[in-house]
Amino acid sequence: MWAQNNAKRWVIMSIIFMLIGIAMIVAGAVIGEMNYYWMIYVGAILFLTFFICFFMFIRQARNLDSMLKGTGLLAHWRFEENERLQRAAEEFLQRKTSNKVMLLVIIAFVVIIGGLFAIFGFSNSKDAIFFIVVLLGIQILISLAAILIPRARYNKMKEAAPEVLISPFGAWIMGEYFQWKAPLTRITSVQFAKDREDNYTITVNFTIWQRFGPQKLQCRIPVPKDTVTEAETIASDIAKINKVRFLNETK
Repeated sequence: MWAQNNAKRWVIMSIIFMLIGIAMIVAGAVIGEMNYYWMIYVGAILFLTFFICFFMFIRQARNLDSMLKGTGLLAHWRFEENERLQRAAEEFLQRKTSNKVMLLVIIAFVVIIGGLFAIFGFSNSKDAIFFIVVLLGIQILISLAAILIPRARYNKMKEAAPEVLISPFGAWIMGEYFQWKAPLTRITSVQFAKDREDNYTITVNFTIWQRFGPQKLQCRIPVPKDTVTEAETIASDIAKINKVRFLNETK
């Protein structure tokens, strides 16, 4: 197999986080003090979240295996080296911008909710300080992820096989897998557009339902320069098969 099924890694990560959640529940129950009951709540949320993710990633891993074997594909594109590097740079800038916005929202949430909980949720100042330290630690981890993940993805795209696989229900793009037909996932529209430099892109818009409601996501599929007409047809086919709106922004 010329590419790795990276969805299998997330299956393993889901198992690890479920075990961490169980450990937090057990630790909170063993300590048995009211001020440590938050460990039980956080552990339960962590376990339930990744319990659901486990089954989602299992399905993704199976679907990706089928794609990598060439089953049910709409297209299998290969990119020239300079074209791949250009696409990787464009994707890095787009992800970097969106992550900055997400990070600002999360920081505001942590400051407001965490501050209120620290002030009114504890009778003991030491417990409040411990809670703030834990919250700040989580915020630092999230911030590092928001900063480092786009760069890691950029480096991965530069080193991955310069190929794109497209099926009616998902796409493998230079090492990264997207799936818009899955449990708790709903595709909303498909766009075909070009930027100022005449680079064409198929964008699949979809939502994933999480604990706090639907999260809007996009799968941006780069189009090789010699497959523009084919790409337009594929974008239209994806929309028709999934029964959603097709937006051709090149006309």
